[in-house]
Amino acid sequence: MQYNTQQVEMRELPLDGESALVTPIGDDLALIAGVADAMTDQVETLLNGDPSMSMKADTICWPRKDASADAATGFVAIVPIRLAAKVRLRSVVMRRSGPPIRYTLIKPAVPLATLIRIVSADAGDRSSNVIDRIAQALIGGKTSQKRLEAAVSVLGAAGPTDGWIEVIGSIDTGQVFLQGWATDLPCDKVRVLAAHEGLIAGEFKSASVPRSDLGEQGKGFVGLLDTGASAIDPGTLKTLFFRGRDGWRSLEVYERRVLLSPTDVPAHIRDGLVRANANPDTMLTLRRAGERFDGRDTVSDLKVPVRIGMDMVAEIPGGGILVAGWMLDPEGHVDSLTLRTGATQQRIDETWTRLPRSDVSSAFQHNSLFAGRLDPARNDHGFLAFIPGPPAASDGPVYFEMAVGDNVAFYPLTPLRGMSRRSLERLISPLDPRTAAAGAAIERHIGPMMQAMAAPAPAVTEIRDFDFDDSEAGRALVIGAGIDVEEAAVTLSLLALDAETKEMPIIVAAPLEAFDSIAPEAERLSRFYGIKVRVIGATGVQDACDAFEAAIQATKAETLIFLAAGVLPRQAGWISSLERAYRNRGGKALISPTILYEDNSIRFAGTWLDQEEQKLVDRYIGYPRDVVRGSQPTEVIAGSLSCCIVSRESIASVGGFTRSYLGAGEKGRDLCLKMRLGGTPAVWLPDVEMISADNDVGPSTFPAHRLAQKVDRWSFDRKWSLLINNMR
Repeated sequence: MQYNTQQVEMRELPLDGESALVTPIGDDLALIAGVADAMTDQVETLLNGDPSMSMKADTICWPRKDASADAATGFVAIVPIRLAAKVRLRSVVMRRSGPPIRYTLIKPAVPLATLIRIVSADAGDRSSNVIDRIAQALIGGKTSQKRLEAAVSVLGAAGPTDGWIEVIGSIDTGQVFLQGWATDLPCDKVRVLAAHEGLIAGEFKSASVPRSDLGEQGKGFVGLLDTGASAIDPGTLKTLFFRGRDGWRSLEVYERRVLLSPTDVPAHIRDGLVRANANPDTMLTLRRAGERFDGRDTVSDLKVPVRIGMDMVAEIPGGGILVAGWMLDPEGHVDSLTLRTGATQQRIDETWTRLPRSDVSSAFQHNSLFAGRLDPARNDHGFLAFIPGPPAASDGPVYFEMAVGDNVAFYPLTPLRGMSRRSLERLISPLDPRTAAAGAAIERHIGPMMQAMAAPAPAVTEIRDFDFDDSEAGRALVIGAGIDVEEAAVTLSLLALDAETKEMPIIVAAPLEAFDSIAPEAERLSRFYGIKVRVIGATGVQDACDAFEAAIQATKAETLIFLAAGVLPRQAGWISSLERAYRNRGGKALISPTILYEDNSIRFAGTWLDQEEQKLVDRYIGYPRDVVRGSQPTEVIAGSLSCCIVSRESIASVGGFTRSYLGAGEKGRDLCLKMRLGGTPAVWLPDVEMISADNDVGPSTFPAHRLAQKVDRWSFDRKWSLLINNMR
């Protein structure tokens, strides 16, 4: 669509009924204005009189005062232009209910501001309604930047600037606080159009404030802009359009406006209300806005026996927030407890899991506010809840909103970013894994949180070599160490005495916090036994699987032999047996041996499919080792990562270990299933035996260990149950 854009002064609509003004809006829309004897709300337009260029157009009409019958109606037609190629637009035929009318389009095209000025003058007291409908037509339907800019221009051209917005800020309800001055702004409530990155309708409630600096030229205002569910970023607000007594007016945002943070806005509102004047409903709305969250703990100021405290608030990598703490409310004053973060909110008291907290009862039993009100038989003051969702904005407040009768109180929260799995284990330790409450907590909170968690992979930050060289080695032995230095040293010493492993490059992968303790011990053993050792320290190492994943980054060897610290060979030749089975499979398998407890009972002999119950089971656990003596190497559903031989390519091709598990057991099983789907099966080698003591599960840690196992099993089942149910 092409137009001559030479400037020509136009003062009024053409009145001959045969010519019309045209204003292009981008390349796909045109406004055509003229007069007629009558016009319908929608017409069919033929561009240049060509039936192949037929378009449906909406029209905005108004009666013209003291006009002849042939020019009794003024109109603006909003014509969409849907053409494959550019065409010079010369005329338009409008098919209406009466005879069609042909208009010659006056050259050159009229600027938008000029067209709106002409239309407003011609429409008279109906101009506001006409401008309204033009703006609405521009922002409705197909949205484009050109149309939005045109709508803003239409409103801007329709009326003068009425005042300026000097202070802006949003509150946690999504409303935007505005302060400034105006001349014709209606007090209390007025419908507005807000221009920001787009154009949106809303409601502005304001109170007038005396301003001595304005004289008689205007008045100050403080108010709240409410755009409903489509909250706007206050920093992008440009103009506010409203209807004054004699047409459209605009409030422009001052170039040096003050942009308040959300927690500063309530205090600013409270200060402004001291001298403000409006009807009671508006004043109540503004007063409540001034009572919103401003960064302070107001729960502790409540005069009723209600208090709250937090043990942990953690932002989960991958999305969501975990909250754990306690709330003491012996008389049931709290109606709701809502977590607010940025623009999102989630009530937690309807879904949380309550935890026993006798320490809270003890701490408050002599408090004057709670004395005589605590039930000695009830200690379920603790709570745990996971709220899924996007990560909290780093600069936005996170807090609880507590409804107590007609009042609202707030409690600020400081999310911990980068929570470790050990921290999570400590957090859930009060749960008894045998109870239904533990199952509910896993189902509602802990399990979904682990599913959402996208913890970063281990990252190697420290490396120390002792006569280590794997540049020409096709294989490497990897020891997955924990924080127990003695356990790693014993494993390394026994490997140094084994003729098969003494000449192999050995990598000891450990948590970063254990690196400075393990490295000197590895250096001593390397010098004494002459073994080739590389010690790496990595962040994010919580178990042996994490250590193995870190080690993959620190070696060039293609074939890897994983050995968790504390898993020791029971016989010589174990590596050659694993390698032989590995080569027989062409290097496309994960080979793992039988692992025994110290009393020679079986700890691991493959993970199998129980076809009767259609679930995965570890067979023979606790049976004497003689039960499997003489068994043949067998393909199983999953092997043990505590001791195995596998290619680094097989692990890399499936994306490595899944990070949403607390322990190594289900994490290793998960990897085996992923590799199985990728064409790398697991094979159990029964005649090769290793010994492992379950050192990490003593009486003091047994409940926590059981609970972690239940969490991991829930996560594993959610991910793999469909596949397992269809296995044969």
